[in-house]
Parts: sequence; structure tokens; C-alpha cells
Amino acid sequence: MLNINGATIVGNDGGDGVTVTSSQATIDRTTVTSDEIGLAVNRSSVAAGGSTVTVSNSQISGQLIGSQVTGLSSLSLINTQIMGAGSNGIGVNILGGEVSTSALTTITGQATGVRMVNDALNVGDRTLSLDNSTVQGISGSAILVDRGTQATIGVSNGASLLAGNGRLLDVQGSSTASMTVANSTLNGNISVADNSRANLVFDLGTITGDVLVDGSSTATVTLENHSQLTGRLDAVDSVNVNSSSNWTLTGTDSIGALGMNGGTVTFGASDAPGTYYQLNVGSLSGNGTFVMKGDFASGERDFLNVTGASAGDFALAVTASGLDATSTKALTLVRTATTDSANFTLAGNQRADVGTWSYSLASREIEGGAKEWFLDPTTEVISPGARSVLALFSAPTTVMLAEGATLRSRMGELRFNGSQPGLWMRTYGNKYNIAAGSGVAYQQTQRGLSLGADVRLGDSQWLAGVMGGYSDTDLSVEQGTSGTIKSYYFGPYVTWLDAESGYYFDALLKFNRFNNDAKVTLSDGSRAKGDYHNSGVGVSAEFGRNIKLDDGYFVEPYTRLTMDTIEGSQYALDNGMQADGDRARSVLGEAGATLGRSFNMGNGMVAQPYVRAALQHEFINNNRVTVNDNNQFNNDLSGSRGQLGAGVALALSKDLQVHADFDYSKGKNIEQPYGVNVGLRWEW
Repeated sequence: MLNINGATIVGNDGGDGVTVTSSQATIDRTTVTSDEIGLAVNRSSVAAGGSTVTVSNSQISGQLIGSQVTGLSSLSLINTQIMGAGSNGIGVNILGGEVSTSALTTITGQATGVRMVNDALNVGDRTLSLDNSTVQGISGSAILVDRGTQATIGVSNGASLLAGNGRLLDVQGSSTASMTVANSTLNGNISVADNSRANLVFDLGTITGDVLVDGSSTATVTLENHSQLTGRLDAVDSVNVNSSSNWTLTGTDSIGALGMNGGTVTFGASDAPGTYYQLNVGSLSGNGTFVMKGDFASGERDFLNVTGASAGDFALAVTASGLDATSTKALTLVRTATTDSANFTLAGNQRADVGTWSYSLASREIEGGAKEWFLDPTTEVISPGARSVLALFSAPTTVMLAEGATLRSRMGELRFNGSQPGLWMRTYGNKYNIAAGSGVAYQQTQRGLSLGADVRLGDSQWLAGVMGGYSDTDLSVEQGTSGTIKSYYFGPYVTWLDAESGYYFDALLKFNRFNNDAKVTLSDGSRAKGDYHNSGVGVSAEFGRNIKLDDGYFVEPYTRLTMDTIEGSQYALDNGMQADGDRARSVLGEAGATLGRSFNMGNGMVAQPYVRAALQHEFINNNRVTVNDNNQFNNDLSGSRGQLGAGVALALSKDLQVHADFDYSKGKNIEQPYGVNVGLRWEW
């Protein structure tokens, strides 16, 4: 048993630094240098076994080899630096032995980091276990497996391989290497040549690089547990992509068998648009997703070609685009050798978004007993991006309508004391369901606040005031596509109420500024955004009469006309889609009546519950929107609507009143499930 602690050892000229033969040794905090081998871990030709050596917190350097381990021997390195310092130096030379590293150990060779070959008598396990360690070949390979050797390699917990020649693992000379990469990231290639074989497993591992297999050799690759491989696997015999792992192609490849169990194959990186690849597969089985892209205009696309048997269920996630195809044509994405084959569907909502339109996947049998799956241009429907555009251009008309309705509810308070000046405030919320027959289906939810103040004009029965406010509207279109409209508004108004006859008149001029924002979830799961600003102006006038009946009852017939105009605008989504909306208009007529009753509750308090019924009619049927220059749509909310309402106005004192009402309306292509309005007024 050899123990070295805190020493400095220099090998004799032409000799090794430390040699341990068929024995055990512990080396700590020691520096070893040598012209030949820094540390030799040997077995004797006459002894029963090899050596076992543990080195920690040390530096070992040999000009020829940093450390050499023969068959039946083992070397454990802990926070240690091993160097093959000569121009042809090898960091660690494994001759059938076992080497394990941990705790930031580094193995460096000026030529090769670790070389694994057979013991002279072909004994030993030939294993290398790297845990949170680094192996580097400065001018050559990180790990070289040669001379008919069978080697087992483990790379785990943040271990790294660095190679001057780009070959992280170099298997040659009729050798076989089995390497598992766990919880580590590698950058570089793996080479398998000269009648050799490599079995590669990635378990929560990542590699960017190619697996290079020559015509005489074979390789298998398995990705498990969210592993990521970006690179070429051309001529690999078997590839398995499982458990949320991903293989990203960087070129056109041909592989033997592809098995998938919840994994993904991506045809090219997302930051390389316009580059298309073909994957030729001898056989396909399992279930998973292929991420692909295509160009309807040019006919270029990614292509999966299965030349043998195929079985299983697979999804095609086709990259969405905001640009239209100039000349649509069927895009064939998959071909299988037999009609009795695997099944393919589009991922997500079973559509692929290409600019203004979304397309479905279709299949057909072709000559020779094969089958193709293709995007069919005859199945086009409006894409989520175009729907968001139409919804944003349509919604401001109903936004302005709800904002103006807050002024009308003041009339409930003016019944108490006539035309008295004051301050008032309203908070409101409403929802609209717009049907597809209007041009696009969406849901609109709005919240807002209005403030106002008015004064009497001399001794007349006229009040003049100004109102202002803010509303926030959410649009829900489909499949996660949404929009928001932030509206800021102000305007003057006048009110006339003749206390003796009950006749009244309201008029409002309102100016709006809209901040519009769209967030679109596309068919491939990506997101597109866009925003723009525009303005609007609206005018409304209402005329009616409050008719007092017996026992405190009253009825109030009225007519109302509202006209709104919203500025046209151009904007773009960040996926390239262009939108151009003409000036949007709304002319809404309304006629109805309110029926209520006043209750004197004592102490100056009066309550007036009421119900209301009305008929509305929208006269404008043409608000044009153009998407991507060539596709014109019409937002049409024209037609009649019925409206029902109920509420209560409550005078808490001579000067303070509160008010609340609820509305419901339904008509052609539009429904308002609720409209809630609550406020107060203080008079002086």
C-alpha cells in the first residue's frame, strides 16, 4: 500500500514518475512530472490482479502519457489535473482498465485526451466514467477508441468533451464504443469508421454536432428524457427519439430505422427559414411529432420519405407564416412505401396557417402502392391571424356604443329634481358575442369608468357638461388568439328636461383614442403580435318623454340615434401579415320605452325601479378590411336587435343619487349577454 501526501515527484530522465504494480495507492495534494508516463497503474504478469489507485487534489504530467491504466486496474481521479504534455501526448491511456473522474477533474492531451485500447492480453473492462469533469484533446480527439476495443463511456453531471479536430468520440480499428451522456452538453462530432460501431444514448443530454459513419461501420442513437440533438445522423442504422426529446436536422439525412415514443424530429432550426430538408427512413414506428415547414408559392418543403414498413400515429407541426402564397399548390410532406402504413395528422387544431388562410392535411394513394400526405389548398379557412385583424377592426364600434350608454343612464337621476347641475361618475362592464356571420366570430369583454360634470345654462332648462373616461376591452377570438383595446374618450354634451311636460333631449359629441394590441396563437404553437393606434368620433341624440301615471308609476318612451366613425389604419403582425382597415362606421337607431314606479321611503329617500324594452337597428353593412393586400373581408353587424333592461335609481338625499341598471340584447350576428352600469350623482 502506497500513500503519498503533499509531495513533489520528478521522474528520472527517460523514466516514469510514479508506478504502481498490482498494488494499491492513495495520492493527495501531490505534483508529479515525467518525461514518459506521469502515473502508471499496472498489473504484474505474475500477480493475480491489477492495481487500484485514488488521486485527489493533485497535478500529474507526463510528456508521453499523463497516466496509463492497464487491464484489471482502476484509477479514480478527484479534483485532479492530468496532462500528456508532449506534442503527441495522451492525457490518459486506458489499456483495458477502468478510470473514473469527479469534482472538476481535467484530463488533457496535446494530441488525444483519452485513448482506449486493449490490454496486451485483452483483459479488463475498458471503461471511462466522467462526472463533472473535462476531457480535452488539444490537436486531436477528446476520446479515441481503437484497435478492436470494446469500450464503455459515461459522461454525466455537466461533464464536457473538447476536441481540436472536432471529434469528441473517435471510434476506429474495428472497435465498439457504448457512450451514455447524462445531464451534460456537448459540442462536436462523433466519428465511427473502419468497420467499427457506436451505441450512443443521451439521457437529459444535449449535443450539437454530427454522427459521422463511414460505409463499413454502424451506429445507433437513442434520445431519452428531454434530450436534444442538433446535427446530421446520415447513415446511422437506428435512431430512437423518446420521452419529449428532440432531434433537429441540419441537412438531408438517410437513416435505417426511426423509432419514436413521445419525441420530436425538427426539420431545421427555427432561425433558418427558407431551408428545407428531406429525411429518408428505412422503417418508422411509434408515436411522435415532426416539425416541418413549406412554401405554397414555390412548392419547396420539408419531406419525410419512408421507404419501408411504417406503423404508429404521428403529428406534423407545420411552421406557420404570416405571408400568403402567391400561387397555392398542394404541398406533399410525407410519403410512405405502403398504403397500410402509419397515420399522420396536423398538430394542434389540425390546421396549418399560411398567411390569411389555414389548410388541412389530406392523403392519397399514388402509383406503386405508396401513400402521400399533403396540405390541401382546397380546404382553406380564415387563419387565426386574419381573424384577430378582423376582430380588432370590428370591435371599436361596440366599444364606443357601451361608453356612450353611460350618459343615457343619467336620466334616471334627473327625474328626481329636474335639470339640476352636478357631478357624476359611472363604472360599467359588458360582454358581446359576435357570430361568424358578421365576418369573424369573437367575444368582447369591456370594463370602464366615466366621469362628468354639468351646469345650468342661465335660467333655462338646459344643462351643458363634459364627460370623459377610459375603458379596457379584451377580445377572445379562437385557440388562444386574443386582442385588447384601450380606449380613452371625452366630449361635451347637452341635456334638456321640461319638468312640466316631461319631454327631454340629450345630445353627446365624443372623441376616442384607441390603443389596439393583438396576440395570435398560430397553428404551430408560436405567437405573433401586432399593435396600432387610431381615433374615433361619435355623436348621439335622444328624444323622449317622461309621462307620470297614477300611484307613482311612469312610462318613458324614447328614440335614439347614434353615429360613430373610427379612423382607418394599417398595421402588421410580427410574422409578416399586413392589415389595412378602411374607415369603420356605425349608424344605430333605437326606439323603446321605460316603465317604472317611484317609492317614497321617507327621510328624503326615493327609489325608482324600472324595466325597459327597445328595438335597435344597425344600418351600416360594409366595413371593409384587407389582409395581405389581396384578401378583402367585410365586418357586417347590420340588422335588428331586441334589448331588455332593468334598473333602479335611488335618491339618498336631495343632493345625492345612485343608479344601477342591467341590459341584455340579441340580434343578427350579435348578442350582449350582459351590460352592467353603476354610478352616482351629486348635485349642488
